[in-house]
Amino acid sequence: MRKSGIAARAFHALRQLHYSVVLSNTSVAQKLFEIRTLMELAGESFYKYTAYERAAASVENAPPLGDLVAAGEHLKLPGVGKTIGGVIEQLVRTGTADQLEELFLRFPPTLLEVLGVSGIGTKTAGMLFSEYRIASLADLEAAIAEGTLLGVPRLGSKTIENWKRGILAYRGRQRRTPLPQALAIAKVAVAYLQDGPPLERLSFAGSLRRCEVTVGDIDIVCTSHDAGDVVAHFARWPRAEAVLAEGPTKASIWLSGGLQIDLRVLPDHLYGNLLQHFTGSREHNIKLREYAVRKSLRVSENGILNLENGDVTACGDEPGVYAALGMQYIPPELRTGLDEIDLALANAIPLLVDGKDLRGDFHMHTTYSDGDDTLAAMIAAAAARGYEYHAISDHSGGRGRRFGMDPATVRAQRHEIRTLSERYGIQTLCGSEVDILPDGSLDYDDAVLAELDIVIASVHTAVGQSRDEMTARLIRACENPYVNIIGHPTGRRFEGFPGYEFDYDAVFAAAARTGTALEIDGQAARLDLPGALARRAKTFGVTFSLDSDAHRTADLSATQFAVGQARRAGLTALDVLNARPLEDVRAFVAQKRMAA
Repeated sequence: MRKSGIAARAFHALRQLHYSVVLSNTSVAQKLFEIRTLMELAGESFYKYTAYERAAASVENAPPLGDLVAAGEHLKLPGVGKTIGGVIEQLVRTGTADQLEELFLRFPPTLLEVLGVSGIGTKTAGMLFSEYRIASLADLEAAIAEGTLLGVPRLGSKTIENWKRGILAYRGRQRRTPLPQALAIAKVAVAYLQDGPPLERLSFAGSLRRCEVTVGDIDIVCTSHDAGDVVAHFARWPRAEAVLAEGPTKASIWLSGGLQIDLRVLPDHLYGNLLQHFTGSREHNIKLREYAVRKSLRVSENGILNLENGDVTACGDEPGVYAALGMQYIPPELRTGLDEIDLALANAIPLLVDGKDLRGDFHMHTTYSDGDDTLAAMIAAAAARGYEYHAISDHSGGRGRRFGMDPATVRAQRHEIRTLSERYGIQTLCGSEVDILPDGSLDYDDAVLAELDIVIASVHTAVGQSRDEMTARLIRACENPYVNIIGHPTGRRFEGFPGYEFDYDAVFAAAARTGTALEIDGQAARLDLPGALARRAKTFGVTFSLDSDAHRTADLSATQFAVGQARRAGLTALDVLNARPLEDVRAFVAQKRMAA
């Protein structure tokens, strides 16, 4: 089952061809973690391979690596020194690195699949590879089916059955689920748990609670006096296709479609410890544990153990955990393993923007363009959410009459908006999402733009332009005196388009200089700007707009996902245009027009 030398060389040649495209931050982080895993398999020291693990966390949450490497700033990332910096530069520029390829000459890349199965550690994977030529998930499944592993010392029937479930879970984890979809499933799971044995407190945890844009699995924690009954009830959920694990205080199930849900139940006095531990991220918890050890403490879901006297501090809430460690509370969205612990120790974590801070929503569509609900329905729904104001921003007409509005239709809609706004008691702004044309000009001329209360400018076509062309296009849009917001700035969509390339720093600087807000679009398919880029844009002094991009009334709640990405970026209400009173919004628009 192991590749021959010729096959291995051919495989690596194909890898080099495949990586002719520069890797994204996420892909580089994944490769760094592959190096970390293979180094452990090769018997390298703990300190060497965990350094790559920390660097992977820094890269995942960093600004675009292509820009950082070009400027030599990647060496300033936490946990990235000269050696790992060189590996990162190779990965960014070529898609691979000498160290990774050398490790792959010793261990085939598919061995990482085996290591991804719950219950198989590096020693076991090494034994399976060296003694039974098991080098992939397919090899492992075949060996189990053929009975090859029967009678192997320390591999009883229970272990093999656990591996079978672990293979299911591994396959599920390879299909990450967009945050909005995962949240909808998690809410159903929570409702099922609440209908079962008595619970005291219950919460989402993990990547879902941290508002990661995609979720590998769902973590749920709760407290109860009857943990065993709660676990048994959870494991009997009719939607569970398989029970991956079940114990006195925890269980894991696998849903059809490949999503895993993990449940952990402890007594209520440990709720804070439990929630903190399973919210993560892994990198945050590692740094937190390292800090605690320096204070002779050990942090876990079972409390904070004083290593000197054996005392255990149980925390009923999360702020109590951080307070017991002598630091400010760290919101879940900031627990990325970057600088949040240092900030918390300095009491420098800001009050992050919250959904309750939003006074309105600038981005929504009606049947005047590609929306599913009428103008009246969208205005009524915005009023029902308690907004002080909102904007109707149907598309401009550049892509056809069915899709958008010509100037005459803009004026007809404006008249209808004035009537309906008074009826529903909300200030409705007349806006439009206007296409940015390939040369950076807009789909409406200035006379039409001047009639609008607020203008969102977005790229929808010619997305294959070069980096330089797209940069110039976006900067020209920012410099237009009538453009107030750049909509979904990277253009990414989860169903297959990663976004167009441009010089982020140049565009962020232009947005700040011209008084143009950048949108964080909460639409389930977008979540754009992502948190890491919004964090970078904030350093330039950019203003942000947190919008739903709703195409029906039910979509208006998508602002919660925009808020989640804003919190991951460390934004406060002061950074957000639609957290300001209407008179400040109008002043923001007027200031740019007057400056022209």
